[in-house]
Amino acid sequence: MEDTYKTPLAKLARFCEIFIPGYMFGKAWGIAHDSTLDLYRAMFPAFLINIAEGMKEIFVTESHSLQLLFSTMSGAMIGFLVIMVLGLVMHFVLKDRRYIDSLRFTSITLIPLAVMNGTLSHVSNTVIDSLGMGESAEALTSSALQSPRGQIIMFCVLYMTSIWMFGKRTGVKGWRRYGVLGVGIGFVAIYFACGLSITTAEWNILLPKLQAAISAH
Repeated sequence: MEDTYKTPLAKLARFCEIFIPGYMFGKAWGIAHDSTLDLYRAMFPAFLINIAEGMKEIFVTESHSLQLLFSTMSGAMIGFLVIMVLGLVMHFVLKDRRYIDSLRFTSITLIPLAVMNGTLSHVSNTVIDSLGMGESAEALTSSALQSPRGQIIMFCVLYMTSIWMFGKRTGVKGWRRYGVLGVGIGFVAIYFACGLSITTAEWNILLPKLQAAISAH
């Protein structure tokens, strides 16, 4: 792939293309706290939340600001690892560029899913806030189950669109455009299989626990 970066800030631009989407993609996995932890484990793949929680225990401080930084960075580090693995698969399909360029392609096209993760974390926090304000079980169920589904579908479609259009923009031709699209579809399928979004069965178990925790608090 022809390198069109010609400015003195080219290296910084390449770094930001990988760092910013990676940080956005993974940070939601690390920002849960005691009252939202069970909800995050239901909303996202539980093993990712558990890994982030394990990393957070290594860095414990009395400073709220520093602890928040450690929390977001723990999730972001997992996000970077996921992108590196996905980038490797993309690289085998693309084959016409360096791995770092395949990694940039992977990271940039993941921006819709990065925004989706941030949106789902906001939904989780909103559900907890609504629970504390005495919202009915029906309203909470709608917020936890119905609203995220539409957003997930929208962002997944945007992700596929970004792969297709950015592939054209960066000179991906022939069967490789369909190949990287297939990798994206496979990644989304794996993400769902690992536990993305709350199922009705999970919510039926989770709601009484959340209500009891709020009542006790």
